[in-house]
Amino acid sequence: MNILLAGQAYFQENNGQAVFTVRLARGLCQQGYKVSVLTPAEQNSLPEENLAGLRILRIPTLRLPHNANITFFALPQVRKKLQDTNFDIIHLQDHYFISRAVWRLAQEQQTPVVGTNHFLPQNLSANMPLPARIKRRLEPLLWRHMLGLYNQLAAVSTPTQTAANILVAQGLRPQVTAISCGVDVERFYPDKEARRSMRQRLAIDEHAPLFLYVGRLDHEKGLREVVSAFAAVADKEAVLVLAGKGSCANELLEQSVRLGLGKQVLFPGYIAAKDLAKLYNAADCFVMAGYAELQSIATLEAMACGLPVLAADACALPELVSPDENGLLFTARSVESLTEQWRHFFSLRPQWPTMGGASRAKAEEHGLVRSVSLYADWYVKALQGGV
Repeated sequence: MNILLAGQAYFQENNGQAVFTVRLARGLCQQGYKVSVLTPAEQNSLPEENLAGLRILRIPTLRLPHNANITFFALPQVRKKLQDTNFDIIHLQDHYFISRAVWRLAQEQQTPVVGTNHFLPQNLSANMPLPARIKRRLEPLLWRHMLGLYNQLAAVSTPTQTAANILVAQGLRPQVTAISCGVDVERFYPDKEARRSMRQRLAIDEHAPLFLYVGRLDHEKGLREVVSAFAAVADKEAVLVLAGKGSCANELLEQSVRLGLGKQVLFPGYIAAKDLAKLYNAADCFVMAGYAELQSIATLEAMACGLPVLAADACALPELVSPDENGLLFTARSVESLTEQWRHFFSLRPQWPTMGGASRAKAEEHGLVRSVSLYADWYVKALQGGV
């Protein structure tokens, strides 16, 4: 089977959609499929050549702040890149410039097109400097823009059943299938030596309770509430690590200093892929306060490394976290609720290893090899008209 993956996210492991595309492409290739990835170009990104047997095709794109980008005249560029190439199936990762151009070309060539939805309007609107009432009016328009393309596809997938239910409620017409993004449980696993070495690197005491967040430092991630709750818990030995980059980074740093947490809240910036598993292993608990998560790959990675999770009771996160089993849930965007659950979590300290083991077991159900196989089966069903 010859497969094309296409989308507006850069072919780099720095956001959820990009991580999914990278890992799916490599996994399909390892299972014997021929895979091409059509993606925006960017300086210092992966080279436009075979990578582990993959064909990477890049289109010139204007980079905007906050990881946004625009591809002007996408259709002529897509047509040029894909000339003389025939695909059995095309898998879109979003509904933006490149994907829309690919869909138009696929219509001309009568190639089946499926798509995965990683999108919620809040992922965009939460980071726009607009009044709340304008954002509320904007969100239905953002949904309409997405559905305008996805309602024309042969089939749609999304990472969780919660996400599938959201799409159906918004008026998605094609059959939608929940397939986990997956996590590489061979790469992300509990590692005591990695815990020691990373704590030494970060100059964190071996016995200090370490709470970790990994991802974009943007508004919809709820990190201002995380910092406020961490201050309210008032455990002077605890450390909070917020790893990543984003529009809220400076604001969060200033908030930490203002609350007297300068030495307890660390901002290591973007963590390279080779160090990511080590960072997870250095922690005692993962904190995910995002209120617009259709799954959360970072949470899956943390769970695979054996971490309990403090997660917002919002969107799809409750599919990953079972209270008092592998973590705790708190009311999204509520400092009071997170503070209460954080204190409760400290009271459960003897149970942290057991909760971490439960996280690992849950993560194994989302193994990447299994997810890739499910996608391969999904393609076959789409080609047969059975999805």
